[in-house]
Amino acid sequence: MSILDADADLPGWVIGVVLLAGTISVAGVTDYLLTGAGYDIAGTAVWALCYATALATVWVVWLRDIEFTGPESG
Repeated sequence: MSILDADADLPGWVIGVVLLAGTISVAGVTDYLLTGAGYDIAGTAVWALCYATALATVWVVWLRDIEFTGPESG
């Protein structure tokens, strides 16, 4: 059984909660540790990279197939 088979049974909201918790945890802790060590710019860069990666993941997994156009007849 691969990890992809296990993920297929999970609802989308569970994956979203895991993504949100992971993003907040990794970005926040890494930013805190780097800022505490005196690397303010690196901490900010890692924080931004984590949130940009989460945003790209949300786009690819949930939002990519949504059509943002209105009806053809006005």
